[in-house]
Amino acid sequence: MEIRDPVHHNMHFDSEERRILDHPWVQRLRHIRQLGFVSLVYPGAVHDRLQHSMGVCHVAGQAFDQLCSHGLLQELYDTNDLAYARRILRLAALLHDVGHAPFSHTAEEHLSAVEAFALPADWYRAGHIPSARKAHHEDCTLAVVAALAQSQVIAEDEARDICAVLSPHVRRSKRLAHLGSLVSLLRDLVSGELDADRCDYLLRDSHFCGVSYGLFDLPRLLQSMRVVSGPQGPELGIDGDGIHVFEGLLLARYHMFLQVYFHKTPPAFEYFLSQALAEGEIRMDLDAGLSDLLNVRDEVIVGRLHRAAAAGGRWSRRIIAREPARLVMRERVGEGDADNALSLQVINALQSAGCQVFWRQAQQRFTTLAGAGGQRHGDRLHCVRRVLGRTLLQSVPETSHLLSAFNTPIHVQYTYVLREDADRAAAIIRRMNLGSEA
Repeated sequence: MEIRDPVHHNMHFDSEERRILDHPWVQRLRHIRQLGFVSLVYPGAVHDRLQHSMGVCHVAGQAFDQLCSHGLLQELYDTNDLAYARRILRLAALLHDVGHAPFSHTAEEHLSAVEAFALPADWYRAGHIPSARKAHHEDCTLAVVAALAQSQVIAEDEARDICAVLSPHVRRSKRLAHLGSLVSLLRDLVSGELDADRCDYLLRDSHFCGVSYGLFDLPRLLQSMRVVSGPQGPELGIDGDGIHVFEGLLLARYHMFLQVYFHKTPPAFEYFLSQALAEGEIRMDLDAGLSDLLNVRDEVIVGRLHRAAAAGGRWSRRIIAREPARLVMRERVGEGDADNALSLQVINALQSAGCQVFWRQAQQRFTTLAGAGGQRHGDRLHCVRRVLGRTLLQSVPETSHLLSAFNTPIHVQYTYVLREDADRAAAIIRRMNLGSEA
């Protein structure tokens, strides 16, 4: 099956992938927007998680084919093993977001206990059965994959191996276990420093938002990928001549977070949605676990918001009327230092004056590579360099001056007041004589 895509142009899926793609639990992603409330700022950002998931599958397949073309994998594994690894990789990429709830991370706060999404006990590695915490969307994804196996859409061993690529806590089948550390390489291609996930979402989100912040040279990045021999087996690397395109990927991610994902408007509406749920204006209906999750979509929640707004729900009305909060201050704070002194001073003053104040926080670390941003430990990514005919391996942080310089984690706190308190808040801020404009 060939699908035309605005980002990657022609994407191809085989008959088995199409059968999974056509399943209602996967097609549900057509009704989960990729960027939630970001469309209130960038009206074109109404693309969905199914488009993204197909794109990640496509890029992951391209990356694996590129790595196989350099010969090391073909020396270590036979053709059937590589074909199986490629299939599991593409399916893991296709299904990596299948457990997302409506409005993504806002709804994640309302998921039930992780036990409601547990896999069969024998799927977990010893000591890794999750318990006594709230579920995350990653838990939901694994549960959907297991349910697809129970419905005989995917063979059980394949489903286990898909889950093993998506989570190190899942025990591999004998067939994938036979491939040893190759699974670590597959994980890196789904969720790592050069993963297909960020390669797709940066380009796709840029396209639909109508911005250029997230653009980078994907064909050149794929062409630069290499497999190198590590102490435990094959590991992911990048050709030394491609280090600048890798830096381009990191900068694209950095700018997209600052300009799009960390925009001031969506966090306030996420707060309104959380309050509408907390005060019972609407229901998310995720208590029963997987069966509830598979039946709820963005438009279900939007319909409930409309009905609640018509009935006088104050938080629902703000969402439906697109009534933004007023940003008082947006402040970069130290990593882990949520109790910033200036923020507390402003918040206390506004609350003392009777203003309805709330705040949201956003944090992001742009790489986990060992040595970047002063890190002593982290993931590894090799740079393959050639000097006078010799092949040398260096760590990427040793090779990229940009990487070692710019990766300061970003921790942003937004402080808001409700719209009706904006004028009063402005007058209070002026009287505080803070010394600089907030």
